[in-house]
Amino acid sequence: MDADMPPFDTSPIFWLNSEDIFDGTQLLSSNNPIVVFDSGVGGLTVTRQLENLIPNANLLYVADNEWFPYGNKPGFAIAQRVHKLLDLLCVQVTPLAIVVACNTASMALLEHGFDKLRHNYFLIYPPIVDAIDTSENKNIVVLATPSTMKSKHVIKNLEKTELRAKIWPIATQALVALSEARLKGEDMSLASFAEQVDSYLTEEQRLSIDTVVLGCTHFPHLIEDLRIIFPNAHNWTDPAKKLATQVLSLTKGIIATDMPFKTVLFTSKRGADKYLQTFTRNGFGTIEPASIGAIL
Repeated sequence: MDADMPPFDTSPIFWLNSEDIFDGTQLLSSNNPIVVFDSGVGGLTVTRQLENLIPNANLLYVADNEWFPYGNKPGFAIAQRVHKLLDLLCVQVTPLAIVVACNTASMALLEHGFDKLRHNYFLIYPPIVDAIDTSENKNIVVLATPSTMKSKHVIKNLEKTELRAKIWPIATQALVALSEARLKGEDMSLASFAEQVDSYLTEEQRLSIDTVVLGCTHFPHLIEDLRIIFPNAHNWTDPAKKLATQVLSLTKGIIATDMPFKTVLFTSKRGADKYLQTFTRNGFGTIEPASIGAIL
């Protein structure tokens, strides 16, 4: 197996931090959360939209930091991993909804037949058709991870829309790492990505872009930097709000929590504390840790 792909433990542990193990009894069954799943912190763009639309919802964020990043891993392996992780989580927690806040994971689940999860689930994907409807001059760039860009869903949409617009797809894993670093408070430059863009587009083409499809939930964190690279883009197509609206349609009238909680779980204790700092800055709190033992 690839060195970047740790073997999937059939009995994984969900961690509250680098020391404490999560026990599902810590969340009362009456507090059914909306589960937001991603490999790292990119899904925070989705939680912000969920909070705007459903402010009284309980949010349980699951960060699969053991397998971060997903973007350079095989789709079948990602689908298998995500399905098993969420299945195991649902032994502990009864979610109101599961939001897979990762384009790469969502495409993998669709493509490899693991989309029939046991609970209400929502997948996210690059809104290419929406971008064409929004764009005035039909010059569009699609930013996504290599794995997402290789998915049959994205390829089919690009082929289906090629006569309606000029679309430049750019597969980039670098922006994921940059986004994670920025959210952890590290100072990172987009210079290498700017050079990558220059290898795809002439200056004239780059300046003609009026619409950017953000095909990864990490990318909205970098919009201000991306504006420098695509200075004439005024449509930034982010599917997070549309996804949150879909969740709202399901949960409307069901959620009635006066004091909602926001907490995060990790699949590895390595580096969890540094991640936790990012989540704390974004309003995530803690719950009492289990005293001992694994989740199964």
